[in-house]
Amino acid sequence: MTGKELICILMAYLLGGICTGYYLVRLKTGEDIRELGSGGVGARNVGRVLGKPGFIITLLGDAIKGLAAVLLARDFEIAEPAVSLVLVSVIAGHIWPLPLQFRGGRGIATAIGAYLAYDPQIALFLLGLTVVLMVFRRGFVLSGLAAFLLLPAVLYVLDMPGHTVAALAGSAVIILFAHRERIRKAFADVAAQREA
Repeated sequence: MTGKELICILMAYLLGGICTGYYLVRLKTGEDIRELGSGGVGARNVGRVLGKPGFIITLLGDAIKGLAAVLLARDFEIAEPAVSLVLVSVIAGHIWPLPLQFRGGRGIATAIGAYLAYDPQIALFLLGLTVVLMVFRRGFVLSGLAAFLLLPAVLYVLDMPGHTVAALAGSAVIILFAHRERIRKAFADVAAQREA
């Protein structure tokens, strides 16, 4: 790996660490969004504190940094396997941001922005999987998480490059890890309904 590629990967991580919701709530209220509502820095929690404008600004800001990280990496003309690592790095930066003591968001908006820049077809596959899964399991968030998990397998079958499949698998793992409490609660709710 070249020095330029390493710099791009590090820049992506640092860019990912600029959590839109955290700074927006700090600017508007002086409070730490991680101490409010669900404790997340993502659009849903910011929306609880600042309303619809806060939700939209956070969603767009987090998606744009994912998009920008991949586009900048391509502008630097680094090898495609390194661009794949940039994609993972910007998502990891959002989930574990250095400026916020590694307490960030859950990575969905940032991942979608990065996927769009990497290959819009991948983002479309993610959306399609989410819609299909919603037919079988109600709930947009859980269907979306399952779609992130299934996406690498689908792209492997479609003969996408190995580094792309690996990057999407890595992204899925860290996004699911960031959502582990929500997933655990969802399984507990299902178990409780079966027992009822």
